Amino acid sequence: MPAKDVDLTSEAGFEAPTRLTAKTALTMATIGWLIIGFSLNAIIFNSFPLKLATPEWQLGLISALLSSSVFLLVGSTLITLALALNPNEKTLQDWNVAMCRSAAWLALLLVLIAPLQFFIGSRALNNQSKTTIQGIKKLKSIAKRIGTLNTEDELRTFVASLPNAPTLPAKFDAPFPVVKKRSIENIQAQINASTEGINAQKSQGTQLFLKEAIRNTAQAILMAAAFSALAGLGSMSTNIVTRFFESCGPMASTRWRR
Repeated sequence: MPAKDVDLTSEAGFEAPTRLTAKTALTMATIGWLIIGFSLNAIIFNSFPLKLATPEWQLGLISALLSSSVFLLVGSTLITLALALNPNEKTLQDWNVAMCRSAAWLALLLVLIAPLQFFIGSRALNNQSKTTIQGIKKLKSIAKRIGTLNTEDELRTFVASLPNAPTLPAKFDAPFPVVKKRSIENIQAQINASTEGINAQKSQGTQLFLKEAIRNTAQAILMAAAFSALAGLGSMSTNIVTRFFESCGPMASTRWRR
C-alpha cells in the first residue's frame, strides 16, 4: 500500500472519533436542556391556579420546586459534561455559562427557602384554625346575650334573629330560668368541644408541618450545595451562597478558568 494511502487512512481514523465525540457532546447537552424543560414544566403547571397570597399555594410551590430540583441538577450536570467532552464548541461554552449563572441563583433561592417555609407554614396553620376561632367567639357572644334575657318571649325573639336559627318547641318543658341555664350550658359545652378540637388539630398540624419542613430544609441545603458546585465551574457565576459552600469543601479547586 502506498504511503499516501496509509496517511489518509490514518487521518480518517483519527477524525472519526472526534466527530463522534462532538456529536455526543451536543446530544448530551440537548438532553440536559430537555430535562430542565421537563422540570420547569412541572413547576409551572403545579402552580395553577394562581393563588399568590395564600400560604397553602406558596407551600405547594416550594414543594414543587424541591421535587423538581433533582431533575434540574441532572440536566445542568449533563450540560457541564457535554462541555468537558468538547470544550472548544462555542455553543456549548455559551450554554455552560448560562447554566452556571442559573445554578448560582438557584442555590441562593434554595437557601432562602429554608427559613421562608417556616414563616409561611405558621400562616397556614393559623388560617386553618381561624374559622373555628371565629365560631367560638360567636358562641360566646350568644351565651352572653342569652344571660341578659329575662323572659321566654325575649329568648324566642333572639333565637329567631340568629342565622340558621334552631327550631324551638312550642312550649318549654321547664320554667324559663331552667331553660335559660340549659341553653347557656349547652353553648358552653359546644365552646369547650370546639376549643379542644382546635387545640388537637393545631398540635397535629404543627407536628406534620415540622416533619415536612425539616425534610425540605435538609433537601434544600443539599441541593444548594450541589448547584453551588456547578456554579463554581464558571469564573463569574458566584454569590455569597456559592462562596460559602466553596469554603466548606474542595469546590474552589474545581473552578474552570476562562
